[in-house]
Amino acid sequence: MNKLKMPKNPYKGLKIYCNVCKKDSPKCSHYDMQIFRVRIHVPNTKYNVKVRVLKTRVYEDAVKEAIDFRKELVSNNYETIKPTIEGNDYSLPAAILKYNQYLEGNHPLAQKKKIVSKDYQDECVRYCTYFAESVKKTTDINRLRIVDINKYDVSAFYSWAKNHYQSKTFNKCMMALKAFFEYLIKDEEVIMKNPFDSYVALHVTKGENLTLTQNEFLSIYESVDIADPIKILGGKGEKKNMYKDYLKDGFKMMLLTGGRREEVLELRWSDIFITNEGVRFFRIHNRKVERIHKQNDVIKYIPINADLQIFLEEKGYSEKQKTNDYIFYNERTEKIKTLMDSLSKSFTHYKKACNIEKNVSMKNLRKTYITWVETSLGKNTGKITSHSEYQVLKDYYLDPTVISAIEKVALETRVFGPNSAL
Repeated sequence: MNKLKMPKNPYKGLKIYCNVCKKDSPKCSHYDMQIFRVRIHVPNTKYNVKVRVLKTRVYEDAVKEAIDFRKELVSNNYETIKPTIEGNDYSLPAAILKYNQYLEGNHPLAQKKKIVSKDYQDECVRYCTYFAESVKKTTDINRLRIVDINKYDVSAFYSWAKNHYQSKTFNKCMMALKAFFEYLIKDEEVIMKNPFDSYVALHVTKGENLTLTQNEFLSIYESVDIADPIKILGGKGEKKNMYKDYLKDGFKMMLLTGGRREEVLELRWSDIFITNEGVRFFRIHNRKVERIHKQNDVIKYIPINADLQIFLEEKGYSEKQKTNDYIFYNERTEKIKTLMDSLSKSFTHYKKACNIEKNVSMKNLRKTYITWVETSLGKNTGKITSHSEYQVLKDYYLDPTVISAIEKVALETRVFGPNSAL
């Protein structure tokens, strides 16, 4: 594209403006992003100006547009009738604030109210904030209009994110920014092209869906009693004792229930329900889904199979089944978050103590459980793992397909196979 040129004595207020450098009379080589723009001072004011972006790239025609704009201002007492930008317009910080309110569910139109989890909201806004910080390096973002965001702003952020994130997180970040601008265009009616509409996503190597073998789990489980519990922390060489007397119970419950950490730590004896046929299962709140959808009536079922029943008997099922005690570590004084972190970090510590090189952590116990459940249920596995939607029924009435799945897992599934014994 040809470089814009100005004569020695240009028309008053007429400037060449660079959309990349965000300044008048640039000395850069961003020729394809340079435009003519006129700034006309409003009489009897100190700083007030009226600005119009001109359509032409020919200087003589730009002068004509500038003269017409000045006449329009004079005839209307310097109140523009035709705005420079049609549709809504925001600064970048104001646009992010609007988006945050939208993700919170604050939208005047009922059909536009969005329900997302707080974690998802925070993540989206965090990526938008990082983008604003990137743009801020070259521009005053409080004066920058959202419609002036261009491909060079995207390029700078793309390079930063590529060096900052792994491929999977990088792609998530770029998708979040694309969604942010889609919201502005579709919901806020900002007239602009989505600057994140087209970009090259990074290749993500599909990770192995790793499970543990029975021998691997037992090695970790037994190492709690025999391995060195001391972990040397980085930095100043501090030491931490990773042993807790509840670790073995926690590891086994994670494996035999297939639950998430929070779910397992909240299990109570009173959560056990018994069908007329004598099939036992836990009936609990699905905290994750409830948080996402901001509901408090989403129920999840955890079948009590032979492995889990044996464990519960060892923990005093006969005496405690009608109490409201926690099954795991009832004498706790720590917060659940502390217990969750302790279990996860200790599992990794004892896994390393066993010299298991497989890249597994405590979350792989859930994957191991689901893998073995799938041998019984196949495509209906989601009815147990809550990965498929189903009608939440009131009281103790269960969807027949769900109770059928519960019975099948309770009666037929053994983690590590039919001949295993934990």
